[in-house]
Parts: sequence; C-alpha cells; structure tokens
Amino acid sequence: MKYHVTEFPFEELGRFDTLQDALDDGFAESQVWSVVEGDDDNVFVIGPAHHYVNRLHLIATAEHHDGETYYEENWN
Repeated sequence: MKYHVTEFPFEELGRFDTLQDALDDGFAESQVWSVVEGDDDNVFVIGPAHHYVNRLHLIATAEHHDGETYYEENWN
C-alpha cells in the first residue's frame, strides 16, 4: 500500500453516489476513487472505489489508480 499525506493530485471530473453511476457515465472502475472520512475531523482519505465504510462519495479522474494508493487530505 502507498499512503501519501498530501493534497489529492488529480482533477475531479465527476462526483457520484455509486460506482454504477460512474461506470454508466463512461468511467472505468480504475478511474473511480472513494472519498471517506478519516479518524479526525476534516481529514479525508481518497483511495480505490471499493471502500464503503464512512464513504462520503466517489470521484472520477482521467488518471487510473493501481488499487493500492491512498491520499490523506486535511480540509480545514
């Protein structure tokens, strides 16, 4: 697993409630990232789309993830 404590480096092209919505909009699953609440207030973790616990939404990017990379952001 690769875990980065930094701003998410990719542009968000779409925001979705379900993976199926993103797939129906033409994105591959590897282009879809989950945004989940972190352990602290205002901390969010962005990673592969297969996460459901504490998930806020999904985002799609032009870039494909490798299924092992995560980004932690503090949105204060």
